[in-house]
Parts: sequence; structure tokens; C-alpha cells
Amino acid sequence: MEMLEALPDELVLEIFSWLPATAIQKFKSASDFFHTISLEETYFVHKQSHNASLKNDHCFFLQPKLCQRILASSNGLIIGCGTKQSNQTELFISNPSTQSWFPIPTPNCLKEYPYSEINIAFECNSKDFMLFLFEVPSEWSSLCYNLKFYSQEEDTWKTIEKSFFTGARRMIFDTHVFQNNVFHVISDCSPYLLKKSPYFRPYIMAYNIKDGESRMIRVPKEARRGSHDSSCRMGIYKWGKVTSLNGSICLVRLRKSVFTVWVLTNYESCKWKRVIKIRVKAMGMTEEEPIDVKGFVVMNGDCLVFATRNKVYNCGLTHKSYMVVEEICEHGFDNDEVYFTSYSDTLRLPGDGATTLPLLQQIY
Repeated sequence: MEMLEALPDELVLEIFSWLPATAIQKFKSASDFFHTISLEETYFVHKQSHNASLKNDHCFFLQPKLCQRILASSNGLIIGCGTKQSNQTELFISNPSTQSWFPIPTPNCLKEYPYSEINIAFECNSKDFMLFLFEVPSEWSSLCYNLKFYSQEEDTWKTIEKSFFTGARRMIFDTHVFQNNVFHVISDCSPYLLKKSPYFRPYIMAYNIKDGESRMIRVPKEARRGSHDSSCRMGIYKWGKVTSLNGSICLVRLRKSVFTVWVLTNYESCKWKRVIKIRVKAMGMTEEEPIDVKGFVVMNGDCLVFATRNKVYNCGLTHKSYMVVEEICEHGFDNDEVYFTSYSDTLRLPGDGATTLPLLQQIY
């Protein structure tokens, strides 16, 4: 501490801006020295949030899909969903590391239909964020989702003129990927369409937020084969490190207890390269068979994280960690299907006027 006190405040803040938010909070509460430096200054918060975005996400939430309350995450902030006593849906933005939250208005479509799906797309940097809501079509036969975006300045939801054309399949917004101002969403795999339909097999749809144009991206032929099997699940995720110039999209398929991962190598021509194909029981885990995978995600652009009945594992997809499987922790959801949400440990502010999470307010 004596060495830190001898350094200029600017240099101390620069050093500490590379630490996780939880570590910074502990230092602040345990040291008299840090009470003399304002860690809430906007510049420092932006600096720490920017530095955190250049590092791996070491944190994640794991929740049962049947009662999913965390809808999306980006750069240290999460979009959460609660239910008021009147059964109205309540949305909020929160930073788990700083235990702060900022409530946002509930769109009219969710007020009228509180039990409908909430399809959220969320992307933020160290200063701003974009929040979109894809409205479930009122007619089952509709091939488009209407869009709304949240205006931070006006604290209200606004309608976007051009809707999102998605084809005849239901879209899975849980694993959307935002890249080059385009949101990418994968469809489901269920066999409810006729074979002559152009949407018979699963696919990815892209929506450009600048011009409102929609585009189909086909998944690999190998991924389409057997995709109607009841055991087949697919998800898309960001591929490559944040600092990488070669970032892309990866596709993960789990079918009959076999993981297969592809990377999109040519966006325009929809060319894919297979990265890994491995049977779950061949991963060297010491669990009783059959090993049932309850959920999965790709974190940090190169690591497959998945949950079995009681445990969570990661499997490297590149370089020295390729196909190296490690146990992360145990969980208590048993046979429930689970959903992963990764997040960064940052000081990123949820919004102007953010307050302490209500549950924590009640404790104190």
C-alpha cells in the first residue's frame, strides 16, 4: 500500500482499471487509501469496462429453461425479467458485479400478452447499448417478426419500420450473434414442414439494423442431415477472441450425444469448416452412462461449456486446449434443461439513476 500511495492517482487508476469489478469493490471496502479516490468517476468506469471487454468472460449464470429470468448479457450487463403481483412482466438492466439495476418500461405487447415469449437482442460497449425486442407474430402463419428498440434518451420503446423476415420456422433468440451491425438467429429443428418447403431444414437468418434487410444463411450439409431427430439441438455463438480480426460465427450441434462444431469461413457463400466432432462419452468424464447433456454454450470464442445432470464442464476448441475437457463445478438442477449466460466482471453502469438491487435493499 505504501508503494501505491507513492504513485500518482492517475497511474493507480490505470493499474486498477485492469482488475475485475469484484476485486476493485473488495479493495475499496478494505482500504482507507481507496476511499480517497473516486471509483465511480465516469472515466474510470468506462476505462475498466473497456479493458474488461478485451479479456475472457470467466463468469456465467446457469438457470433452468422453464423459469428463465436472465434473457441476455453483454459486456457486464444483463437483461432480466421479473413478474409483478398483477402478473405484468417487468424488465430491467442489471450489473451483477456491482449489484445495481435500472428498470425499463414494459413494451405494450408484453403488457397485453404477459406469458408470450420474450425475444431480446442485446449488445453494449463500455458506454452505450442497443436493445431490441422481436415481437412474436400474432398469426401462426406469419413469416415476420415486428421489431422495437429501446431509446435510452426517451426511456421508451419505438417501432422499427422494417420487420424481420424469418421464413416459416420458429427462431431461437437465446443464442443470437451480433456482428458487423447484423443480428444472426438460428431456427429450430423440428419436423413440422413439408419436404418441398424451402424452410424444411434448419437455417440461420440475419437482420441488418442499418437497412432492415433480412438474409438466410444456410448451415452445413452435414448439420442438416438428421436435424429432424428429436435429440438434435443447435446453437450459434461468436467465434474468436474479442481482439481478433478474424472473428466469425460458430455453429454447435448436439445429436445423439455427439457434439459437432463448425465455423463460418466465408460469409457471402455460406462456407463452413468443421472444427470438432466428438461423442460425449469419449470425452473422458467419470460419470455413469448414459451421460445426458442438459445445455451448452461457446464462451470466449474458443471454449465449449456444457452441463450434464449434475456437473458443468468445458472443452477447448483451439490451440493447446483443443479437446481438453475439464470439470468446472457442480449444479443442482438435476434433469432440468439448463441455459447458460456468460458475462464480464465490469463496473459498467446499467443506466443513469441506477440503484441497488431491490432484494439487497430489503436485506439492509
